[in-house]
Amino acid sequence: MSARGGKKRQKAMSKSQRANVTFPVGRMHRYLKMGTHRLRIGVGSPVYMAAVIEYLTAEVLELAGNAARDNRKGRITPRHILLAVANDEELHLLLKNVTIASGGVLPKIHPELLAKKKGGKFVMSNNMPLTVPYKKPIATKPMSHHKKPSPAALGASSGVRAKKQPLSPTSGKTGKGKGKGKDSNITVVTPASASVTTLSEKKLFLGQKLTVVQGDITNISSDALVHPTNSAIAMMGEVGQALEKKGGKEFMQEIHELRSNQGSLDSTNAAICAGHNFPAKWVIHVNGPAWNEVDSTEKLEKTVKNCLTLADQKNLKSIAIPAIGSGRAGFPKQLAAQTILKAISNYFVNVMSSSLKQIYFVLLDMESIGIYAAELAKLDS
Repeated sequence: MSARGGKKRQKAMSKSQRANVTFPVGRMHRYLKMGTHRLRIGVGSPVYMAAVIEYLTAEVLELAGNAARDNRKGRITPRHILLAVANDEELHLLLKNVTIASGGVLPKIHPELLAKKKGGKFVMSNNMPLTVPYKKPIATKPMSHHKKPSPAALGASSGVRAKKQPLSPTSGKTGKGKGKGKDSNITVVTPASASVTTLSEKKLFLGQKLTVVQGDITNISSDALVHPTNSAIAMMGEVGQALEKKGGKEFMQEIHELRSNQGSLDSTNAAICAGHNFPAKWVIHVNGPAWNEVDSTEKLEKTVKNCLTLADQKNLKSIAIPAIGSGRAGFPKQLAAQTILKAISNYFVNVMSSSLKQIYFVLLDMESIGIYAAELAKLDS
């Protein structure tokens, strides 16, 4: 039988095609034999190595692409690769001893270092006044059991007429956000031991103010505050526990009625209920996404948009937002701050008119404060 009448010669397939991977399996096998020439290299070793390196490359490329998109760039640079690796816990642990050339470092600048003293005030680079964070809040002395003479009686005894003093921030009424003094930048609300410090502020082109403050969100004097929660509207996390503790039974009754009427709160959606025993009249509950979800960044933007839309429907003028996504959701703090600020800026650009004029970012740790202050300074006004 002639050779021409035999079976057709099959098309040659590479080891990568057989293993269904993109990276070259044959080259990996050659490199393994060069490094470990005294050991036997199994058939599956180069396949496993090529698959692992291909997965790591795809992961870094995806995160670096997201970083480039967030920075409005069409080309991935070493800077974007460093941000992708540094903001991912597992990649950061794997490449902790690797130096990426021209990658720079993670932005972490304390607000105090950005301040310049001018005319007795500390001002930021955007000419906004800065209150030094380590300044002690105003506190009242413990009340004594002995009855003290009134100022009028003291003035009468000394022959001097007592002047009527203005209402101080530590009195029974809640402050509106500014002190009486000309250079006062500390917002003090009841109780007197709890203070809120303004650290940075940016004004958008439509007039809305974005302010970074440090303090307890339950003490913010705003129309509404945001509570990051889950589908069951559970009072969890620092914000939820603070609201439950200060709101008391009246507020928990509002939550119970909201659960009965609302049912399960879907992802990225928001629901609102009345507030009790704190300055905010309303509490907006949002079910934000987790970092490991698909399209988590887009879902976080949608969550912020739904929150602002609900505030506009209620015709609210101010809202207090904590660090959404940076806690149990697992978002990297810098990425969460960039996403939230981007969502807020795009919202005010797209809506024709909005009742919101003031947005507070209420933070506690200095790392989040530094990140939000730096991202706020880079935001287009």
